[in-house]
Amino acid sequence: MALIHLTIFIIGLAFGSFASVVIHRLHTKEGGWVMGRSKCPKCDHFLNARDLVPLISYIISRFRCHYCGKKISRIYPLLELSMGSGFLLTAWLTGFKNPLLLTYYLIITFVFITVSFYDILFQEIPDEISLPTIALLASVGLLTPLHTWESLLTGLAVPVVFFSILFLGSGGRWLGGGDVRIGAIMGLLLGWPQVIVALFLAYLLGSVFSVAGLLTKKLTRKSPIPFGPFLFIGAYITLFWGQDILGWYFGML
Repeated sequence: MALIHLTIFIIGLAFGSFASVVIHRLHTKEGGWVMGRSKCPKCDHFLNARDLVPLISYIISRFRCHYCGKKISRIYPLLELSMGSGFLLTAWLTGFKNPLLLTYYLIITFVFITVSFYDILFQEIPDEISLPTIALLASVGLLTPLHTWESLLTGLAVPVVFFSILFLGSGGRWLGGGDVRIGAIMGLLLGWPQVIVALFLAYLLGSVFSVAGLLTKKLTRKSPIPFGPFLFIGAYITLFWGQDILGWYFGML
């Protein structure tokens, strides 16, 4: 079992490397973000196999490009490590009895981490990832017994309507249109009433982060704070522990 988990972690590292390419090329509007060759973002030199080993290549090169010598952002190995850890955690929580469900959850993990890093770096949610994810989740929700239709539709409507009101009412100052699409992803993934748990956790985590940032003077009241990562963390926690949280809450009433 340890070997299987190690394999999942290594696969996650590889997908993290792929995610870094996707993020860069989506932002720069480069073509070939799925099949094109990787290159240094500083000198545009195409990279060889020795430059593309997740984590190890960065350590060996001391975080510098092998060709131009310029520093490589530490965001790349951080993304790879996050994806590897995310894949490992998802596999551990899901188990291997249902390979289709595990694959589905690994896809969700990949999307969550990739879009979170994109939002952190550029304060926006890429349609090229969010819209296909919405289509995938809608298809899975309608064609499998993971949720009832009522749970699926209500779970979709609540966050989309809520975020749309905030977006339109604030003219985009409180949150962006991308957060509305994340709301759709959360609703289709979790259904009703679990989506409420995810929203509560997202706002709680976002508030704690903001207060901590203000107290340590790392943030100011005008600092832009990407909300996407908190929404995804709340959704991920709810995906595996949402029912337990609801049971605990109603048991306290």
